[in-house]
Order: sequence, then structure tokens, then C-alpha cells
Amino acid sequence: MNPKVSLIGTGNWGKILAQKFHQLGGLHLVYGHQNRDALEPLNLQFTEDINQLIEESDAVVVATPSETHAEVGRRVLSAKKDLFLEKPIALSSSQAQELAQLADASNVVLMIGHTLCYSTGFTKLSELPGESITAHAKFLKTSTQEKYLNAYWNFGIHMVALAIALGISSDQLTLEASDEASTNQRTFELQTRADDGKTHALIWDFLAPENQEDMLMVECQHFLDCLKSRGKSHTDGWHGVKTIQALENIHPKQRR
Repeated sequence: MNPKVSLIGTGNWGKILAQKFHQLGGLHLVYGHQNRDALEPLNLQFTEDINQLIEESDAVVVATPSETHAEVGRRVLSAKKDLFLEKPIALSSSQAQELAQLADASNVVLMIGHTLCYSTGFTKLSELPGESITAHAKFLKTSTQEKYLNAYWNFGIHMVALAIALGISSDQLTLEASDEASTNQRTFELQTRADDGKTHALIWDFLAPENQEDMLMVECQHFLDCLKSRGKSHTDGWHGVKTIQALENIHPKQRR
């Protein structure tokens, strides 16, 4: 029997997650008041009771505003339900550690939505021989609707999570993030040194036409696979903790 997966949050990103999970087999229940007209063709079953949703589900996808992630995530994990929590896992490393520890204590799957870690770019960068020397990442946007957090915490976090997954420390990474840039850029440059002393480098452009792919679909399928196998996610709670710790070092100011 397939696990009952439900969704909390139907904003811009929650709407997209609803569509992806619908394509992958459907959602059990949905809580959220945004974008209902856009989601109507999916014939989703909505509820006004979050407690009912958590109780009746095997796993919950949370796509609420960033400032609520720690609270909502705690509610799901305390009920011993598997959790797909959109980034950031929390707004502080202490809150992030609490969620990771709670997931371990409850023996449940906790996956953080760091989409770039499920990309071909991650695969290609991870194939560079040797150990990392330096990395430089850019996540530049011309504008954004999300204004609660600054550009480093809204968008740069994607590149930090990618660096953590590649085993790159925060002192090896330089990061540029902006939501007021003149052009959109999304690149990750990595340089490594192999055992023979030779250096290798790769710049991955996530916006290049030849690099376009449905990373989110891969990410959602990975969560479903983890539910069935009971294995750890590539971007589990402790990956989320390390990402927040690194981001705190790179750019301490988190709110506007």
C-alpha cells in the first residue's frame, strides 16, 4: 500500500509541489487557502484541520512560509510522521538541530527541499577528481516576491546546500546572492586537486538551456522512495543543520 502523503501550504511553491505529487500518485489531504482555483483541476481533498491532516497521514509535505518551518515541522515530527520540509529547515542552527534530533528520536524520514542537490549539476560537480580547493557560487535574481528573508537566505541557501552535499566547507565557498540584480544568474564553480597534483575545474550554469531539467520531480520521487525503503534522504535533517550553520557563517543577517 502506498503511503498517505499530505500537503500543508498552497502558496506559489506549495502549488507546484501539489502538482508534482499529484503526478507521482496523488495527495491524501491538503491544507491551504491560496491558489485553490489553480489546483481545482487536480480534484484535491482540502481540510481546514491541520491536526486531522497530520493524524490521518503517513507523511506530510510542508511548504509554509519560512518563519513557520520550525514550528510546523516540530508538530509533524512529534506525531512521528515522515516529513518533507521546504527550505530552510529553520531560521537558526539551534532550531534546525532540534528538528534533526526529533526526527532521529522518532525514527522517521526527514527530508529538506534543497532542489539543486537533485540535479545533473550536482552529479557532474561531484565527479570532479580529488578534493575541493575553492568554490564560487552565484544566485542572482532581477526581482522576487518573497521579501521576509534577504537574498542569501531566500536563494543563496540553494548554493550553500549544494556545497554541503559536495563536501565543501564554508571557508572554501564564496557566495554572491541578490534579488535586485541586472540579470539572472545561477552558477556554481568548483576547483579540485587530484592525488597526482593536477587541478580540475567545472562551472555549472543551472540556467543554460541545455541544463534544464525537472529537478523538483526527481526530488519528490526521492522522498517517496525514502518512504518505501525507510532510508535516509540525501538532504536529511543533518544536511539541513550543516546548511544553516554554513549560511550563518557566510551571511549572519537573515531577515530584511
